[in-house]
Amino acid sequence: MKKLIAGISVFFIFFSFNTVKGYAKIDQETSLIEKSLSLVQDGDYVHGANLLEQLESKYMASAKKNKDFTPKDLETISVTFQNALVSLSNDGIDPQEKVADVLGLRLLIDAGETTMQPMWKEMKKSVMTPLQNMESAYKRGNSEAYETQLNQFLHQFEIIYPSLIMDLPYDEVKKINSLVSFLDDYRINQESIPAFQQKLDETKSELLFIFDQGNSIIPPVSIWTIFTTGIIIVGTLSYVGWRKYIGDRNKNKKRREHND
Repeated sequence: MKKLIAGISVFFIFFSFNTVKGYAKIDQETSLIEKSLSLVQDGDYVHGANLLEQLESKYMASAKKNKDFTPKDLETISVTFQNALVSLSNDGIDPQEKVADVLGLRLLIDAGETTMQPMWKEMKKSVMTPLQNMESAYKRGNSEAYETQLNQFLHQFEIIYPSLIMDLPYDEVKKINSLVSFLDDYRINQESIPAFQQKLDETKSELLFIFDQGNSIIPPVSIWTIFTTGIIIVGTLSYVGWRKYIGDRNKNKKRREHND
């Protein structure tokens, strides 16, 4: 029994150690991308790009060894890194676009690492508000307001799009991309499309579905496993100790009775 308990303890200590190592790696990646994003927000594009280049080298090497990443995932990660770096090196690109490109990369890295609520879902309000404003402007017949809100919606959608490719099934990504492309393509002659309101409704429903699906407050599996197995080990050791105490007490009692 002692050997079994020792074996279980060693296994879970090893498991916990490797889990902590995994979190440390993620923390380093998170630190680099967040520092880069902060620098870009402050207008320091040179140093922001330098950090991204450091991160790209380390992250891509790690990603290629990750069996959970598909070839499409790797391509999405690589393209998103390159888009952000090109954006930061182009003086003609608007500062807000530079921030958006790095933010999109930040969300993508999180989507690739997290097992629970991804950060891109926190963009729900930023994406849905201009879409709802688009619908309101369309119903009022205000084409100028519609155009403004459409551009804002597309801007926010592009930020989360790489994360959608990473997190969602191909069919869902294809469907939502088709709906958004339709709104972009027919922005001028929307009044001549009988089913335009239907497309707006479909886009809104589909986006709400992907933002709300899979929401959970359950702790990540690794943390939960460490917690529960820790309780099991403590409980088992306590039980073994109690059994040993009862056994020793009974032996002493029999010994006293024999002596008497």
